[in-house]
Amino acid sequence: MPEVALACGLLSTTARASAQELDPIVNFCIRFDHQSVVKNSTLYIDGGRETFIDVTGNGSSVKQIGTITEGYNNYLVAIDLSQSWDWKTNISEKALPKTPNPRTGTAPPVLSRGALFYGSENDSNIYLWGGTTSYWNTSFPGFEPPTPQQYSLWSFDIATQGWDQYDVTLGSANRPSSGSFTNAEELGLGFYFNGELDSGSEIQTQTYGDGVKQLIGGMIVVDLVKQTARNLSTQAVSSDVPRSRGSMMYISDIGSHGIIVQIGGNYQNVTNTTGITSPIIENLLPMNEIDIFDVASYYNASTPDGTWYKQTTSGDTPEPRIDFCLTLASAPDGSSHNVYLYGGRGADGFFDEVWVLSIPSFTWTKVYQGEAPRFGHTCHRVGNRTMVTVGGAANDNWSSAPCDWETKGVGVFDLSDLVWGSVYNASAPAYAVPTPITARIGGSPSGGATMYEPTPSGFDQPGLADIFKGLYQGPPAAPSPTPRTESSGSRPNHRTAIIVGCSVGGVACITLVAGLGLYYRRQVRHSITGSESQRQEMDSEEKFVHEMDNEKTIIHEMDNQEHSVHEMEERIIQEIDNQQTFVRELGTRNICWELPAENKSVEYSRENSSSGHLRRNSVPADEKVPEVPCPGGYPERSPGGSQRSFKMLPQLPIP
Repeated sequence: MPEVALACGLLSTTARASAQELDPIVNFCIRFDHQSVVKNSTLYIDGGRETFIDVTGNGSSVKQIGTITEGYNNYLVAIDLSQSWDWKTNISEKALPKTPNPRTGTAPPVLSRGALFYGSENDSNIYLWGGTTSYWNTSFPGFEPPTPQQYSLWSFDIATQGWDQYDVTLGSANRPSSGSFTNAEELGLGFYFNGELDSGSEIQTQTYGDGVKQLIGGMIVVDLVKQTARNLSTQAVSSDVPRSRGSMMYISDIGSHGIIVQIGGNYQNVTNTTGITSPIIENLLPMNEIDIFDVASYYNASTPDGTWYKQTTSGDTPEPRIDFCLTLASAPDGSSHNVYLYGGRGADGFFDEVWVLSIPSFTWTKVYQGEAPRFGHTCHRVGNRTMVTVGGAANDNWSSAPCDWETKGVGVFDLSDLVWGSVYNASAPAYAVPTPITARIGGSPSGGATMYEPTPSGFDQPGLADIFKGLYQGPPAAPSPTPRTESSGSRPNHRTAIIVGCSVGGVACITLVAGLGLYYRRQVRHSITGSESQRQEMDSEEKFVHEMDNEKTIIHEMDNQEHSVHEMEERIIQEIDNQQTFVRELGTRNICWELPAENKSVEYSRENSSSGHLRRNSVPADEKVPEVPCPGGYPERSPGGSQRSFKMLPQLPIP
């Protein structure tokens, strides 16, 4: 019925609005495929695709019937996280222009599906790497074709608000998009795993044709202190089957330099080397197998491509998916590291659910199920216990979809209480492990997990078990009643061993320690008489090095065999100069598919209604694809005051 279509914001095609008048904040409708990072209590949102809508008056009134314009976020949007806010009333957003580099006069590119890296702790810059130029509306003001291939790394100085660019040449595949990525801010590194090349990646790939994508292998490690890059082969983890659209999370407190967990995404079958036109939601990776990268191996000269492990998970498992986001919250005592997964899209539809992968038990727990799906978004842990989500789309019909019901493009989820709301609390209490998780892995809100290895068979590989040794060996006898308080956007460091307190009275404990100390001193006097002290040294083969030996650099070149690629022209593969010791070329197969074309402009309406966001508190068991909520209002208010209704899942038995 036309009336229903109008009320729900389904739009008919009309003349395009004057795009030069559109503002990424005032005229915001939907934003997705962007990149974002949190640094110095500020959330930065760069690029991405965005739909814009006309508004009445000065932009503060309710959005009325108007025109949807497809375009791009040409700005760096900044949201203050140092103060509490409600995104319905008083959120602070600024659109920072992307000014040209004063040294070269070149403006930073507007990209989608890249990475925004944190940099190092004492660096005032954030870094844009990777990404692709979208062609979905080349008449949108500010559109520029792909930039020269050598400048794939850009920096934005938070203090001066100036941009700079760096040459970190990576051969022909220097700017992949849609790969998994994560920050290791303690190390000043950014990691980018596999990904895609398309016609917007660089000047040399513009001949690929509309919708053609080439999956590539390798993991790029960007040294954000030196502004250099290194390409590690990923043959050990993905063989000749490159991946895209998964997610990665760096956990600093496991191993000597931390680990990276790689989850989900899609892949290309190794037997098909001629290119296909399959949808991107085919060939999805299972979610019960997690790939783990030991970051310490990156510094080891004997493992030039690093060391990967694979681990099977337990518990109910999420459906395979792509385009979701991850964030991390660790128990106050370090007994569990909980990776939160939100949203995504799969073979049967789109997801509005939150799952938690608890490590080191590698156990999945579903903690939230809703009816407002989201994909192509990003998310971050801020303010101790809050997950802030950024953007995302509800379906792939962007031109006819209603505007984001979270009208500022951000959502707020309490990682401990497992509820959605509109209020961000900058002074929220410390993170506490939620009850559904402790019901699976044991312990309490403050930690004390009793599952500290996978069940029932332990770790799948001995080397992986070695990484986890000594970090946690059971709950403390007297856990602290107060969780540790963290600063906004930071993560606790649990590398120091957990000290088990004395269970006897204080006087008895002191007496015992004094006696042991006296005995130890006497033994030391006897042992050092007439003998030299012995010192255990590390094997020289296990020393960590921070730069690769120039003579041992291994250059990974692209397969020089000729492949038949759908809509791709034959390319000349240029080898890397052997003096570029920090760079290796990506090994790849030409694997492609074509995406459908999209409409450009349609008409939009939104009612000023207080009837509430159309969202139910439960989902029928046979409903696989959630309904798209209508705009114009908010969900029913929950008893706790949240503007987004939710359904708590029953506690699951401990396996």
